[in-house]
Amino acid sequence: MKLVVMRKGGGGQVAINPEAVTFVRSAAGAFTDIFFDGQQVAVEGTFDEVVSRLSLVDRRRASEDQSGQDGSTFGSWSR
Repeated sequence: MKLVVMRKGGGGQVAINPEAVTFVRSAAGAFTDIFFDGQQVAVEGTFDEVVSRLSLVDRRRASEDQSGQDGSTFGSWSR
C-alpha cells in the first residue's frame, strides 16, 4: 500500500491511500475534497494538483513493475 501525505485544510497533515479514493472534487478557495470509505477530507491544493499527486502512485507503480524496483525514497511511504 502506498500513502500520499497532504496538508489538511485547517492545518495538520493526512495520509491518503490513493487506491481507496472514490471521488475527488474542487472546493472553495485553494482546497480540494477527497472522499474514501464514507469519509471526506479537505486538503490544500487545486483539483489538478491533488489529482496529479494521487495519480503519481499509479505511475510510480507502473514504472516499478517494469523495472522490478521500488523507486520511492520513503519505502512504502510516498510524499
